[in-house]
Amino acid sequence: MATKKGIGIIGYGGFGEFIHKAWNRMDNVHVVAVCDSDPKRAPGGDAKFYSDDTELVADSNVDIVSIATPPNTHKSLAVQAMRAGKHVLVEKPISLSVADAMEIKRVAEETNRVATVNFVLRYNPIVEMLRTIIQSKVLGEPKRCDLRNYAMQDTVPEGHWFWNPEVSGGILLEHGVHFFDLASWALNTKAAHTCSMGVDRKPGMRDRVFAGVQYENDVIGTYWHSFSRPRELETTTFHFAFDLGEIEMIGWIPLELCIWGWTDGQGVDVLKGLRPGLPIDAKTMEPTRAHSSDCFYDVQYELHTTIRLDEPKLEVYAENLRGIMADLVRGIDDPNHKLRVTLDDAIEAVRVGEMATNAML
Repeated sequence: MATKKGIGIIGYGGFGEFIHKAWNRMDNVHVVAVCDSDPKRAPGGDAKFYSDDTELVADSNVDIVSIATPPNTHKSLAVQAMRAGKHVLVEKPISLSVADAMEIKRVAEETNRVATVNFVLRYNPIVEMLRTIIQSKVLGEPKRCDLRNYAMQDTVPEGHWFWNPEVSGGILLEHGVHFFDLASWALNTKAAHTCSMGVDRKPGMRDRVFAGVQYENDVIGTYWHSFSRPRELETTTFHFAFDLGEIEMIGWIPLELCIWGWTDGQGVDVLKGLRPGLPIDAKTMEPTRAHSSDCFYDVQYELHTTIRLDEPKLEVYAENLRGIMADLVRGIDDPNHKLRVTLDDAIEAVRVGEMATNAML
């Protein structure tokens, strides 16, 4: 039987506390150490506190190092941890450049350590359902995706490292990689071309950015991010358009899918198979041979259905975090297991974010 893995967290701000609590609810891992430059953040309890990351990495009780520090430190900490014999889970983005991400992959292969990046959205059941719908062509071929992320400004006040591109990489790298990765995974494609533009609230605070992506399968993606709203008005929606309909995914931690369009009996069966007992609003229509672009579809159902998760957002978030940690542990215990988020996935997201950032008007 595999032994319980000890986790060491480097970077113990609000997110560090959240992942600590989420992972300590698992049976096969336990947070045994945390590290932060501020000793006032020491959590107490049975987790040992370090103010020096080299000491945490040297702790023999630590098997997995979770790196929850600003992005410009990710490469050096990941390499340090793997060379010390630790497996790593790196907060997104894995690095600020493709070159640094490739170096992390090289060291992982050299040291035979398991490494992944915290693309937590891949472990969200709503995102999993979206991907199944797209891959099964329930609404035909995908044509467009459109992210609208109106984030709150409270968590990144003026002077925060988030606004320094040398530390964060800028919005499209620090935050945008989540959604670049989600789209590539759900659409099973890679970005071919990008363009972008941005607006500064004031010098040194580029708080509104827009990126366009043309994918290899000719889907067009558009991505809007702003960090300027009050907490109460924060919203995130990810819209997907197909030959035969549309899907709206709602929430930064997605909790809802709204599906509209035409499909066939096989498409209805796919939707019913997403989750046991899931009610699907599919009205029988006159059998129709639908024509969109150069594709033809035989359809007989009209969809107007919404799929919702019943759990609160933060509990869904915590469960998604447990999903990625469970996947990492399985990869450690079974060399033949393929992680849901590979280092190649992490590199691809950085590539898109780097391209879009460099294309900024």
